[in-house]
Amino acid sequence: MTNYYNSVAQRLIHWSLVIGYWSLILFLPSPAQTTIDPLTLGMGARPLGMGRAFIAIAEDSDALFTNPAGLGEIDCFEFSTMSGTLLEELKYTTIGGIYPLGEKSAWGIGYISAGLTGIELRDLTGNLTGRTNFENNLYLLSYGRKVSDNLSFGLNIKYFAQNAHDQTEANGSGWNADLGLLQKGLGWLSIGLVVQNFASSSQLNYRNAAAASLPLTIKFGTKLALAGERFESAIIAPYELIIAADADLELSNIAPTNTHFGVEFSPNKHLTLRGGIDQIPTFPGAQNYFTGGVTLSLAGFGFHYAYHPFTDLGDNAAHFFSISFNEHDWPTELTPEFLLGQDCQKSVAMVK
Repeated sequence: MTNYYNSVAQRLIHWSLVIGYWSLILFLPSPAQTTIDPLTLGMGARPLGMGRAFIAIAEDSDALFTNPAGLGEIDCFEFSTMSGTLLEELKYTTIGGIYPLGEKSAWGIGYISAGLTGIELRDLTGNLTGRTNFENNLYLLSYGRKVSDNLSFGLNIKYFAQNAHDQTEANGSGWNADLGLLQKGLGWLSIGLVVQNFASSSQLNYRNAAAASLPLTIKFGTKLALAGERFESAIIAPYELIIAADADLELSNIAPTNTHFGVEFSPNKHLTLRGGIDQIPTFPGAQNYFTGGVTLSLAGFGFHYAYHPFTDLGDNAAHFFSISFNEHDWPTELTPEFLLGQDCQKSVAMVK
C-alpha cells in the first residue's frame, strides 16, 4: 500500500512539472518549499501577445491580472474572459470584471482555473490503477484608486484552492496579496510597479501537513507611447504605436531576473497587431520566446488572439482566445444605466 501511494505521488509530481512553471507542486516534502503564483500566467490574450510586458500599461480588465493600480484609471464597466490549452493538455480559463465606483476608483473580481483530466495513476510495475483529475483555482478581489492626476494605486487579495480529487492529501488552500502602483502623466512615458505576494506570513497549506510559500516578486514596467492621437504621445498621428518593457525580480528564490518586451500597433480603432519577447525561467537559466497577437474591436467588444510558446517544441505552442467588453465604445443608447460609473455617465451625457 505504501508503494501505491508513493507511485501516486510520483505521478502527480510528474504532471505538475508538465503543467509548467506556474503549477503548484503536489506532495511537497518541506514546509520551506516555494511554489509559483498562478498570476504569473493569469492574464488576458493582449498581455500574452506582448510577451507579458503589461505592468505600465494596465488597461481594461487585463489590469486585474497584471497591475491592480490600473483599476484607478477605469471609469466604465469592463469584462473579459479567456481560454486556452497549454502543453496540449492543460485547460486554462480566466474571467474578470471591473465596476467603477466613481471618484476615480473601481473594484474588480477575477477567477483563474486550470486543470488536467484523466491523469493516469500507475503502480511501481507500470500497471494502470486508476485515473484522477487536477484543478488549480484562484479567486481574486481587487481595488484601484487614482490618488492624483498622475498616480494610481491598487490592491489584490488572492485566495488559492487546489483540488487533486481522489488524492485528497494533495488538496490545499491559502491566500496572499499584491500591491500595485501606476505613474502616468510623464509625457509619453508611463511607469508601473507591482509587489507580488507581500504577505510573507501567508502560505498554501496542504492536507498532508506540507506547506508552500508564494514567491515575493517585484515587477517593474515602462511604457512608451511613441505615436497616437492622444496628447501625451511622442508623435501625434492617426495610428497608435506603443512599446513596453518589464522586469521581474524574485526575492525569495535564487532565480534570474526575467525580462519582457512588447510592441503594439493600431492602424485604426478596429484593428491592433502586437508582438513580443517573453523570457521564461528555465533551469539553470532562462529562455526567450517570441509571441504575437491580434485584436479586432467592434461596438465595445474586443476579440483577441495570442500565440505564446512555452517550450521549444512546436506542438506545445499555446493559442489563447479572449473576448472583452468595454463600455466606452458601446452605443450609448444601448448601454444599461446601472452599468455606468459616475465619470462614464458624464462622458455619455457630453456625447449626447
